Amino acid sequence: MLISTLRQQLAIHTPQQTDFLIGLSGGVDSVVLLHLLCQLRQENPLNLRAIHIHHGLSSNADSWAEFCQHLCGEWQVPLTVCKVNVSGKQGIEANARQARYQAIAQHIQPNEMLVTAHHLDDQVETFFLALKRGSGITGLSAMKTVSSWGKEMWEENARNNTLQEFTIFRPLLTSPKSAIQAYAVTHCLEWINDESNADSRYERNFLRNDILPLLNQRWQQFDQMVARAAQHCAEQQQLVEELLNDELHARLNLAERRFNIEEFNQLSHLKQQQLIRLWLEKCQMPMPSQIQLEQIITNVIFAEQDKNPEFRLADKMLRRYQKHLFITEIFADTPPFEQMLLAKQADEFTLPENIGTLVRTSDALIFRKKSGQTHRLLLPTALQQEPLTIKLNYRGKVPLYPHSKREEMKKIWQKNNVPVWERTRTPLVFFNQQLVAVLTTP
Repeated sequence: MLISTLRQQLAIHTPQQTDFLIGLSGGVDSVVLLHLLCQLRQENPLNLRAIHIHHGLSSNADSWAEFCQHLCGEWQVPLTVCKVNVSGKQGIEANARQARYQAIAQHIQPNEMLVTAHHLDDQVETFFLALKRGSGITGLSAMKTVSSWGKEMWEENARNNTLQEFTIFRPLLTSPKSAIQAYAVTHCLEWINDESNADSRYERNFLRNDILPLLNQRWQQFDQMVARAAQHCAEQQQLVEELLNDELHARLNLAERRFNIEEFNQLSHLKQQQLIRLWLEKCQMPMPSQIQLEQIITNVIFAEQDKNPEFRLADKMLRRYQKHLFITEIFADTPPFEQMLLAKQADEFTLPENIGTLVRTSDALIFRKKSGQTHRLLLPTALQQEPLTIKLNYRGKVPLYPHSKREEMKKIWQKNNVPVWERTRTPLVFFNQQLVAVLTTP
C-alpha cells in the first residue's frame, strides 16, 4: 500500500526528479520512508542521500546518529550527520525546526529535493496547532505535499551566501501513522524511539498522545475529515491569491522587500489585510497576529504623513517611507565617523557597523553594502588625484562641491531618496569639507 502511494506521488509531483535528500531522524517514520525509496531505487534510477540532524537535546543523541550511520551503511545510502545549536525565543520545537532547515539548506545540492516522512497524523496536528493560534485559511491549510523553504534574508546569510532555497516533498502526507507502523513491522525494520515523544508538555505530543486518540475513538475517520478541511482551506487560499495576484504584483518589489501603499485607503479593509499578509509571506516573514496586523495598518500605513512610523515584527522592522513599506533590519544609529581615502589607496576599506566596504580606484569609488548591493561613483576629473574623506552621520548644513553653496542635510537626503533609517549608515564623500556625493545603492 505505502509503496504504491509513494510511486504514485512521485509520478504526480516529481516525474522528472531523480535526486533526493531524505531527512532521517532514525524514528519509524523516516526509516520507513528511506526503506520505501530504497525499494523504488531497484526499479528507478534514483540517487539517494540522507541527512541526520543532531540537535543535541537528548543524552541519546549520539547513539541515534550512530544508528543512522549503521542503517545507511547497510542500505548503501550516503549519510551526512550535522550537529546544530538549538537556540532562540520561539520555543524549543520551533527553534529546533528552524535550526534543522538551516542546516539542510547548507548541505542540500542544487539538483536535490528534500523528502520528509510527514504523514496524515502530522497533518492533523499541524491543523490543530494553527487552529489554536487563531490562524486564517493559510495556516489552516496545514502542510502541502510539495512546498519550498526559501532563502533567508538575514544579513549574515546574505553575506556568506550559505543558504539556498530548496523544495520539500512529503509523499506520505495522506498515509496514517498506523500504516507506517504496520509496514515497519511487516518488513522487520528497526528504529529508534525518542523519549521526548512521550512528554505531553510539548504541544504536538499533547495533541498526539492525549487529544487526537479520543477524537478518533469517538468519530471514525476523523483524521481524514480534518485533512479534507485543510485541503479546502488550501484551495480557498489559492483562489484568494489568484484573485489578488495582479494587485499584489503591481505593488510588490520582492528584491527590495518593498510594498507600494499608494491609494491604499481606497481598498476595503479585508483587501488591505490580505495584501499585507501575502506580501509578508512572499518575503518569508512570520505572519502577524490579528492585533499586530491592525497595528501595522493603523499605526504605520496610515500614520500622519510627516511621521516616520515603524513596527517590529519578529527580528525585523516594518517601516514606511514615501508611500512604501519596507522590511529592514533593526538598526542602531551609527556614531559620527570619518576616514580619509588617498588617491593611491587601492585597498578595500571596511566601514563600521557592518555597513559595507569601499574601494578607491584611479577614477571611482566603489561602495558595496553587506547585502551585496553595489554603487560605483565616477569621480570628477579634478578630484581623481585628490584626498577624499568619507563621513557617516553628518548633520546640519553642508557646503556642496564645487560651488560651496550650503544646504541642509535633510533636504539632501530627501533629494537622494534615502530613507530615514539609512541616513546614519549611508557614506558621504567630502573634499575640503565640501560634499561631493551621497553613496546610495539602487
